[in-house]
Amino acid sequence: MSSIPLRKALGVLAKSSSFSVKTTTDRPRDIYDDLKDYLYVEPEIESDFRGRLSTLQPGECVFLCGSSGDGKSEILSRYYEKYKNRYTFHLDATHSFSPDQSAIEALNELFDRAGEGHPPLVVGINIGMLANFAKEGAERHSDLRSVIERFLDGGIRSVGHYHFLDFESYPKFRFHDSGGSYSSFMRKLFKQLTQPIEENLFHMIARGDELRKRDTHITTNFRLLANEQVQEIIITTLFKTRLIKDQFITTRALLDLLYQLLVGDNYLFDNLYLAKDNELIQRIAEFDPALIHTQIIDQFVLRYELKLPDVELDTFMTELTTIGVTFATPRETSGQAASLLRLFYLIKDCELGNNYHHQFKKDFEERLLDYYSSVWLQHSQYLGNSENQQELRNFYVRELIPAVFAYANRTASGLSMRELSLGQFGQCHVTAPVTLKADYDAIQLKHVQKNDYFSAYLKVDDQPLKPMSINLNLFELLCKLNKGYRPNKYDKNAIILLDEMIDQIRAVAKKSNVLNYYEGGKSYRVEADGKKIIVEGEI
Repeated sequence: MSSIPLRKALGVLAKSSSFSVKTTTDRPRDIYDDLKDYLYVEPEIESDFRGRLSTLQPGECVFLCGSSGDGKSEILSRYYEKYKNRYTFHLDATHSFSPDQSAIEALNELFDRAGEGHPPLVVGINIGMLANFAKEGAERHSDLRSVIERFLDGGIRSVGHYHFLDFESYPKFRFHDSGGSYSSFMRKLFKQLTQPIEENLFHMIARGDELRKRDTHITTNFRLLANEQVQEIIITTLFKTRLIKDQFITTRALLDLLYQLLVGDNYLFDNLYLAKDNELIQRIAEFDPALIHTQIIDQFVLRYELKLPDVELDTFMTELTTIGVTFATPRETSGQAASLLRLFYLIKDCELGNNYHHQFKKDFEERLLDYYSSVWLQHSQYLGNSENQQELRNFYVRELIPAVFAYANRTASGLSMRELSLGQFGQCHVTAPVTLKADYDAIQLKHVQKNDYFSAYLKVDDQPLKPMSINLNLFELLCKLNKGYRPNKYDKNAIILLDEMIDQIRAVAKKSNVLNYYEGGKSYRVEADGKKIIVEGEI
């Protein structure tokens, strides 16, 4: 075992590896099977899937639904041996039974052999293929197609003999109260890969490489990843990528990311942002801490690249060699300061030597994500008590409502937060008085928990509005609008969500019996009072 280098052992993580998709096979097991099996972390969905399998009756069917790379084949293969003599398995619904048969035709044939009087059926299927079958499947399977549509449209997971489990209902990331991890699954995976115990084959192989001084940058990366604080920084970075870039992160993508981080050409802290062969890293690159500009960071870069004396830094750099990280001496100006900033960020919560890196800790704080997480939890946990309502009120009164008025009234400066611009007609600007408030009853009774956004509930003059989906991008825009920010083309997706809410507010405001007119420095108030129209000047 010790003769296998860590580089090859880690190869089981790569998306190009034959182990990236689990299949049933009769080939003899080898060390790479042991490595992959050891690394396996049971996802949350597997427990429910196992429970469903144990209770299936003849004629029933369970669909394990998801996207490519999320681990369907791994789960199905693990239970195939146990149930193959009692259940019918269709491990991949993109496959057919003959070369001239389409996947839809194969599913028609599969369901012809299922149902009453037949063994239970277990199907692994992508959500897209499931939707295609609902539209294009044979008419004789119209009942099943209808059940599938009910699942896709309304999330109904059990109808009659049919049961659905989908990975989307078991997200890898979750918001947490202070002190938790954004992803317990990833935390378990990182621990399983790097924990320094004899049962961990990866650790033992890494120790052998360290004794042989083989691939030292890979073993250094491996030991860096074993640090729990480093793991949390990577998890937080992935969560930001998931929220801001709407990047779906499958198990296969995560494993390939770990491979790139560990065996890439550079140290882990550079590989996280610079590796070219991984789509996920290309998205992460936009969060490169070397792109952050603050006075302290810019001064550090300037001093470093000018080779100005820094005794504290020299001491810290010496300490870095104890964990296997070395930088060229004398200092190189090409990218070395950026590499150090990435390292400072990755170990910002770690103690090391004189802790030179801690002076940048405030510059690396995830203020936006922490604030968003707090507001998300406030909505999710609101039970109607006064203490929680005050926390929610701070968001609505200080952030959301001011931002809505700031954007809606951006072409009519000087308006208060009690009137809304309805538009400009010639030289005349028309507004309507509105009272915009949080709808706490709706938050308590109607809030539906989603892991990539929360729903904000507002009412205009006591008339409830449809909920407003606020993702991290829109949340950031709201905060920036209150600081005088003017949106641009890069804010397009967030602006669409904000425009939808303002359109709702305007629709109510237009029904007001009072309108205000501003023209040429003069203002008028027009009120419909029964059959009379009252006009007042200089309102």
